[in-house]
Amino acid sequence: MTHDQSDSPLQDDPGHALATALAFRESRDWPALERFCREAVQHFPQDFELRWQLSHCHWVRHDSVSAEAVMREAALHHPTDGRVTGAIAMYLNEQSRYDEAEALYRVALSQTPDANWLSVDLADLELRRGAWRDGWVRFAQRLSERGENGVVNRMEAIAPRWRGQPLDGKRVVVYSELGLGDDLQFVRFFPRFAEGVRRHRGEALLAVRGPLHPLVERFVPGCVALETQDFGAVDYTVGMMSMPMWIGLLPNEVDGRAYLDAAPELIEAWRRVLAADGANALRVGLVWAGSPTHRRDAQRSIPLDALAPLWQLSGVVFHPVTPGRESDISAMRSAGARIAGLPEFREHFHDSAALVSALDVLVTVDSSPLHLGGALGKPVLAMIDRASHWCWGEGETQPWYDSVQLVRQRVPGDWAPVVGRIAAALNGRLTERAAQAHQHEPAGASRG
Repeated sequence: MTHDQSDSPLQDDPGHALATALAFRESRDWPALERFCREAVQHFPQDFELRWQLSHCHWVRHDSVSAEAVMREAALHHPTDGRVTGAIAMYLNEQSRYDEAEALYRVALSQTPDANWLSVDLADLELRRGAWRDGWVRFAQRLSERGENGVVNRMEAIAPRWRGQPLDGKRVVVYSELGLGDDLQFVRFFPRFAEGVRRHRGEALLAVRGPLHPLVERFVPGCVALETQDFGAVDYTVGMMSMPMWIGLLPNEVDGRAYLDAAPELIEAWRRVLAADGANALRVGLVWAGSPTHRRDAQRSIPLDALAPLWQLSGVVFHPVTPGRESDISAMRSAGARIAGLPEFREHFHDSAALVSALDVLVTVDSSPLHLGGALGKPVLAMIDRASHWCWGEGETQPWYDSVQLVRQRVPGDWAPVVGRIAAALNGRLTERAAQAHQHEPAGASRG
């Protein structure tokens, strides 16, 4: 790929070249981004931002080894820049080379101590490996990476962040600050946190995002909707994900039992909806993709064609749990999937919880419905990528939800073995269901 100087997007200007690379990245045209960046780094070999874009191109295509190699080339020009060192550490982490990644993160922080994202990445690694005393404290650095319009800014404009000041007569508001899945996973600790605040003669209030409010209010009566609440007299604020730090949470203190529930009348309403098709089938909730804006969405979401083995299962009806995927559903049906239409939700997560409760099992990628199913105590088959979120550790066991079975990739980007195991697990449920039905047949019913 060559250009005349007159029309070259490089124009002897690394800033212009970076802008062009970012435009390719925005379009998600990864081959074009790779071709452009390979040429650009030849023109500007010391520009690590261009190499970072090239490494990202490899990473989203599940090649962290090549991504690491690109940033090691950048390190030849910037050996003491913590941003470059930290990028190498991130790609080592994606390869599950955790010892090497941790060592490099610590080097990166010594080189660029004001890069809060390095502290957050190292905290993720510490939490994955069970070093929670240090991990929760370090993880607080995320609150300094909030951007100009984040919910953290809004809440800390209402009242300052609590940093351990005396609470005599003070009011502390715990609020949603990261993803919906994080809220569902960590809201379980609010009662313990609130009890600690009460022991210190303070008052704790929980504020969650509006879509979660009707469901979470059943677990924490008196919680409020974050977007509409007039907080009035508030003394301190605490991000949801800081509760584990304040209660001193350790790995052996996580209780995997269910703690959320949907209203029984709503569950029964969804059961009637499901039964309306007259099918005597195994009803399986399905989530194949998360939010496309998530940092690791390319790693955690599953291409539709990889799900093909599921469509071969007879006696199964799949039910999408998250809205907004009509084109995907149409494509799956064209491929032979027996998949129901998208449900209509009035109260998004409360309806989702009731639907999941009415289903037989949930099959999902690592997104908020995984945490929803686990918090409800519903059987969940979780398809997770090789590195995955820190909370899933390094293998296929986890303390967070007793009802969740992890099925982990062995090779980044290779979903075939994972989907094969899911299909086998569902087939096992079909066999068990048939055996139970046979046991309940009246004596002699099969003789005519």
